[in-house]
Amino acid sequence: MYWQLRDAGLAKQRPDHKKYLPWTVKTEHAHARPAMMLRLLSRREQGDTLPEVKERMLDKWLNEVKAADVVVCYHRDMGPNPANPTTGGFYYSKRRAADGDDLVRDTSDDDTSSLPKIVDPSGSR
Repeated sequence: MYWQLRDAGLAKQRPDHKKYLPWTVKTEHAHARPAMMLRLLSRREQGDTLPEVKERMLDKWLNEVKAADVVVCYHRDMGPNPANPTTGGFYYSKRRAADGDDLVRDTSDDDTSSLPKIVDPSGSR
């Protein structure tokens, strides 16, 4: 139905979060904390006004990620881990020089034969 409304010019344009969510994410991973925070960051950068509580949540999460010196990654077969203890998918990986200042590392083209090493940005395991 959305597509019909959009094509008729009656629906608001859907936000594009590809900059921070470049992966095709499994449905069960869509509400993981990293995914939600990345969507909030995308909305902020696109000029949306976020509720104050969500601004604080986002800022706290960004500070945690920065302090841990990690980037957000995604692997469809990643099991539960500190980034998403319930269903997995998203995980944190130590920042590499090639990451620059990016918050995410697009792992879409990586070899998926072995699962990557994960990092807990809170420092606990």
